[in-house]
Amino acid sequence: MKQFTLRTIVRALFALVILLVGVAMVPYVDRPAAALEWRMMAGVYAPELSVHASEGALGSQFAFTGSGFPAHKPATVFVNGRYLGRVMTDGQGMAQFIVQSPTSPLALGHYDITLEVDMNASATQGFTLREDAPLVWAPDGFMGRLFVFGERLPQ
Repeated sequence: MKQFTLRTIVRALFALVILLVGVAMVPYVDRPAAALEWRMMAGVYAPELSVHASEGALGSQFAFTGSGFPAHKPATVFVNGRYLGRVMTDGQGMAQFIVQSPTSPLALGHYDITLEVDMNASATQGFTLREDAPLVWAPDGFMGRLFVFGERLPQ
């Protein structure tokens, strides 16, 4: 019976590691090489979410822009931690959407809007509804899905 030497075992393990690394790359076969950057492979993102106005009157529209998210992924929008809807990120990891505030006087107060892709990438930005604030609208030409909610959500 043939005995395995340490050298043979090391070579076999080395070949197995190379094979497993190749198998791990199978999901990325159809992606362009430029899309395979280290952040995607490591799951490291530094997303940001911005809003064009920080306060407005009841019924205002707030335009949000997210950047630094994973590309071509569904992103979930939350208001005060509750599900509001979904948008898709583009090839650069950006997403735009509009949140129209409630019109009920019971809705006055602060709202936190969160955009999240998986659990690796999340950013939050907020706005405040006040009686004495002006009515604001999304900027002209701003493209993005419109989300409307109609009740005061718990903090």
